[in-house]
Amino acid sequence: RQQSASPRKHIRSFLQEMAAALTAPSGPVALAPAFRLTHTAVNSFKGSADNDPSYIMGLASPAAAAAAVAVAGSERELKLYDRATLQCTRTVAAPAHADRVNEISFAPPRSAAAGLLFSASSDGAVRAWDCGGGGGGGAAPSLELRGGREEVWSVSVSDGPLVAAGTQAALLLWDVRRADTPAARLEVHTEAVSAVRFQPGSATALVSGSVDGLICSIDCRQTNDDDAVTGVINEGRPVSSLGFFGPEPASHLHVLSSLETLSVWDLQQQAGTCLARHDALRREVDMLGEEEAAAGAGDGIDYLVGCQYCPASQRLYLVAGEHCGTLHLLAVEKEGVVALASLRGGGGEIARDRPRSPERSLEITGDHP
Repeated sequence: RQQSASPRKHIRSFLQEMAAALTAPSGPVALAPAFRLTHTAVNSFKGSADNDPSYIMGLASPAAAAAAVAVAGSERELKLYDRATLQCTRTVAAPAHADRVNEISFAPPRSAAAGLLFSASSDGAVRAWDCGGGGGGGAAPSLELRGGREEVWSVSVSDGPLVAAGTQAALLLWDVRRADTPAARLEVHTEAVSAVRFQPGSATALVSGSVDGLICSIDCRQTNDDDAVTGVINEGRPVSSLGFFGPEPASHLHVLSSLETLSVWDLQQQAGTCLARHDALRREVDMLGEEEAAAGAGDGIDYLVGCQYCPASQRLYLVAGEHCGTLHLLAVEKEGVVALASLRGGGGEIARDRPRSPERSLEITGDHP
């Protein structure tokens, strides 16, 4: 969560065609096939050159078939990029906040705030932006949500009027129709709330993950802490990200920890059932062939980027990376994690994020010290 004060970071964004991998049969492979890099883009802030660009803090896509990808940069700017060409089509806001932008997310189509891009910031605000039409970066937000001065780490929008945010000390809920003050402040964790996600298709069902290692299922119709919590999962490790997956109503959860572990849960039971736990992915999966390993091309998996679910194939995918910049696409199966393909030669830096829409393509970002 910390942003380095070192010189500007060099950012690269990759677009990889993944249709073959998304429909490929599962099974172990000795060496994952490499994808072809189609485009590279540098996200620069205003007045900078390509050799002094902006560090990417997050990506978001409004829908699987959307032509645009939103990018949040370290200079607190929000931009839209064309998914096919990776050309910047619009600067939504520059700056969008007074402090670091920690996460961005589009409201779902059935939301009361449909079409708006939400940004969560360390300045204590959640803002909503209209990404339609032109603009030169000076546009005012369509909506600003505040509940104090606490840093906001995560934001999620329901299929109704509610917006949730995870802050340094609490979980905040707003009704966008009456957004002057939070509808509820839930102190259900003992440390920072690092991730919040509404259940797809639901206006009130929410999960929150925290640095305290707990995941809470929340009924947002309740405003009292005890009544609002309908279930608790002890992940046992600091939660860095989480998300629902499966056919609607999605009842399964993938969870990544700051210790580079992955766990999969079934939330149909109140206490949650752990379906799989991968605590040693960096040792379990060898992504290299003997020749590449001997040449020092990489060491397998060094870190986890995130998970994505493909409704067409009904499979959960994991994106992982190496410190040298190589990325790997893996399928999360009942029997374990299966290597599908590798993305080599796209850059030499660490990947940070990816839009949550794997049906067509995948964008990955990297930093350069």
